[in-house]
Amino acid sequence: MKTYRKRGRFAGRQSLLIIIVLAFVHCFVVWFIIEYTKYGRIITRRQGNRNRKVEHKFVVEVNLANGVKGTYTPDTPVDRRHRYNDLSDDEALERYLTDCQRRTLLHGVFRPYKGYLTITIPVIKRYNNSVVLVESTLNSLISSTQQKDISKIVIVVFLLTNDPVWFEKAGKHLYNKYKEPVDKGFIQIVRGHRNGLSKLLPFPGVESRKEKERREENFQFLNILGYAKNLSTYTLLLDEDVLSQRDYFLKILGFIKENTRPYRVWFVLNFSHSNYMGQLMKTSDSLKLIKLLVFLRYDLNYWSLVEYMRGLKGQKKTYRIKNPPFRYIDIKRRTFLPKNYSKI
Repeated sequence: MKTYRKRGRFAGRQSLLIIIVLAFVHCFVVWFIIEYTKYGRIITRRQGNRNRKVEHKFVVEVNLANGVKGTYTPDTPVDRRHRYNDLSDDEALERYLTDCQRRTLLHGVFRPYKGYLTITIPVIKRYNNSVVLVESTLNSLISSTQQKDISKIVIVVFLLTNDPVWFEKAGKHLYNKYKEPVDKGFIQIVRGHRNGLSKLLPFPGVESRKEKERREENFQFLNILGYAKNLSTYTLLLDEDVLSQRDYFLKILGFIKENTRPYRVWFVLNFSHSNYMGQLMKTSDSLKLIKLLVFLRYDLNYWSLVEYMRGLKGQKKTYRIKNPPFRYIDIKRRTFLPKNYSKI
């Protein structure tokens, strides 16, 4: 009888020891997965995302405002699950944008100096794959630019499409037609499809159709702003199917000088009767707008963000040049920018 009791006690202790060993092994395996595998990094990132809500608000209030007091509060509750990008390090973001800039250039060269004006032309893919409209814009700009001003201006053509076959074919066609100004750095042809900048606007788990459309539109403007940021002092947003006057550059110089006064603050100047085409801004303000574009990509579109930045900078009214140097050839044609005109 005593022998059976001893065996039973030994078996119970042995089972308890096995349970303890298995529990230890299980804990070790879980620790190893979290510490050294991609699944652990995903878990850690998701946990960290939920803890950075206040940090992003701080970035918007302090880093973006850059000395200008003001905050943005959406009318509707904002889902912070999409706001996990850390944009507080300006130098790291600058390096990242420069790296993306090098990867997106299809044809052209980077000049060793910073120019005065970058003219951006977004191009959309058409059903017949035609690039006639952007050719008309380029022909007008080239013929209206004096030889002495070419070194101060760079024209950037953005091929906005996810079709790699089309932008390769269209880019090669434009390069062959404008080979000399492209090789001199006067014209740059850029692919504007999803590239390294997509890390700033990642695909979320769930998004509505409206959210997707707004994110994709804001991504196109993010491409334009990010690429043109370090090329020149000012950035001018044009469009396809646009005619320019022969003295357009002199008018831009004169209007900038006219509005560069000690007590006049501006964020954007308008060089067209259109409210969107012909907007000019300082590239020194681009980083603030890029951060807002990433942070509020589901809440506001690009034009609302421009108006918001105007208010932050203290620009109380629209500064539009008289007798604008740029106009659409046909306002009924579909282009990337909406055809919205002022009442003036």
